[in-house]
Amino acid sequence: MGVQTPLDEVGSAVPRRPAPAATAPLSLLQRRMWHLCTAYPGTASPIVVIANRITEPLDVPAFTAAVRALADRHDALRTTFALGPDGPRQVIAAPGGLETELLDVSERPDPAASARDLVSELAGALLDLNGGTLVRSRLVRLGADDHVWCLAVHHLLADGESAMVLERELTALYRGQPLPAPPIGYADFAAWQCANADSDADLRWWAEHLGGVPPLDLPLDLPRPPVKTTRADRVDLRLDAVDAAALDAFARAHRATPFMVLLTALVTVLARRSGQADFCVGTPVAGRLLEETEEAVGLFSNMIALRADLSGEPGVGELLSRLRTEVISGLARQGVPFGQVIAAVDPPEDRSRTQLFQVIFSLHTQTAGGAPGLSWQPFGQAAPQILHDLVLDAWRGPDGLDLTLRYDTGLFTADTAAGLAAEIAELVRAMPADAAQPVFGAGARHG
Repeated sequence: MGVQTPLDEVGSAVPRRPAPAATAPLSLLQRRMWHLCTAYPGTASPIVVIANRITEPLDVPAFTAAVRALADRHDALRTTFALGPDGPRQVIAAPGGLETELLDVSERPDPAASARDLVSELAGALLDLNGGTLVRSRLVRLGADDHVWCLAVHHLLADGESAMVLERELTALYRGQPLPAPPIGYADFAAWQCANADSDADLRWWAEHLGGVPPLDLPLDLPRPPVKTTRADRVDLRLDAVDAAALDAFARAHRATPFMVLLTALVTVLARRSGQADFCVGTPVAGRLLEETEEAVGLFSNMIALRADLSGEPGVGELLSRLRTEVISGLARQGVPFGQVIAAVDPPEDRSRTQLFQVIFSLHTQTAGGAPGLSWQPFGQAAPQILHDLVLDAWRGPDGLDLTLRYDTGLFTADTAAGLAAEIAELVRAMPADAAQPVFGAGARHG
């Protein structure tokens, strides 16, 4: 999101070193992720996973060579971390080190189930931050012309946009198509960002706007442990094309976006369940505001906290108007790294929950599926580990809207999660016909 600006126009340009950097500081976003990962030792690390099923004759040596070439192109895929007297630093290895693990399950009774297990194993792997491997590639053979490829990358090194860059480039490399060199390496971006970081009006706005926000206190099925767990499961729901079209029309009528309408439904359900009139919901933004980062691989995605104001007994339509203003204000200041926002707001440290918000919402607009050059489709996997209590993802397609609610199984039962997801979907369907319905029902507890 946002207007992209060349690096040279927003401050000192990223230095184009004649040789790749061997070490680099952590970017401001990596510092925040490092804190989250080290605050919960012994749990699975947040991982970006690409898992695709390839249903065509595959030249395995050419494919694995293309995977190696990806790592040769992008320093993020060759990065580990080392702790020094000043904290962690990125350590970038020489090209040529990423190998793809080859496994054959074609003789097993259910090759697809075996492949799903192997993908889930990789997706849930504990990756060692202290100098260990942070990128793993696995190719599973199900049959003669049937393979599943999985790439697991620690979130410190990649984000969702990076995954799409890697998919596009892999198909080009496999087909022998030339690719220009990436405009920057992530290590050089991190060094540039740290050198150019400063406090500005946007940071002051965040500090004032989010000051004093309470944590969301949803009713739990299980006692909240003293240290946040990351075990997760998921609930999937689908809204058909008619419901999706009604959502779009409702958004247009209120000068809003589908994201804002879905956020309103989520906030309404959270408010009804908790009785709270003040809390935050987080949402990721791509963070690629600089032209040179469009085709780079690394952790550019940022988080912003959207504060829900439910004071004065608003109706759902009024809440949508308030959240519209909140989203516009937040996106206008999305360039401030979330770690800096946390430091400026300085909420009380509580290892039992994440700071500022405990629920995340994302609306994905990218089309699922493979890139030109390989016949592949996304290959299902178990719900990954999550650092927050709830994560709601929505995918928009031509045939409707898919909703996935991931939930912390150390806090909620499957029945509670299913009820939450169903309530959100039902409200999305009902809002166009009844925008005046109160967020809180008569006699509801809230404050």
